[in-house]
Amino acid sequence: MNHYFSEKPEIKSEKRIIKYTIQNKKFEFITDNGVFSKSKVDFGTDLLLNEFLKKNRNLKSEGIKILDIGCGYGVVSVILKSFYPEASVTLSDVNERALELSEENLKKYNINGYEIIKSNAFEKIEGKFDMILSNPPIRAGKDTIFKIYTEAYEHLNKDGEFYCVIQTKHGAKSTQKKLVEIFGNCDTVTIDGGYRIFLSKK
Repeated sequence: MNHYFSEKPEIKSEKRIIKYTIQNKKFEFITDNGVFSKSKVDFGTDLLLNEFLKKNRNLKSEGIKILDIGCGYGVVSVILKSFYPEASVTLSDVNERALELSEENLKKYNINGYEIIKSNAFEKIEGKFDMILSNPPIRAGKDTIFKIYTEAYEHLNKDGEFYCVIQTKHGAKSTQKKLVEIFGNCDTVTIDGGYRIFLSKK
């Protein structure tokens, strides 16, 4: 069965363009069958990005290393590189079609200073980051998601930040408990539309 976290989606390719506006900036993304949220930027990702931009309005991005884990077709990285062009961004996903789309979308906006890695969660990720953002694959199951949280901690620099979004009904409480267990802290940045944005600091 095809999932957006399949390595090689078998469903026939049918590319399309979707429009997205954030903080008065307009974007267009190339999407396709077999990737997460192909028809529009999902509410959770939109909420995560808006809250991240609010909290980091004055971020000095030079030298900052960001990991976009489970990047899909590259929305988070395109937006972050557009607002913080001096940051270095690493995009990772297990879905090969998603990674190809990410590269197309980054090139569409003439973005430099990024690296794309095919990886099942943190399997092929090396090095440490200052910020990691995740919209975890709920359908992959709790064990997979909790492993992402644990390995996010291991791949953060001291004082690094981990942001994630999760639907309240899909285990937000257990996510919060697990993040406190791993990081020793977990702030609820916002609750909106049945979603929660959590921030944990190393």
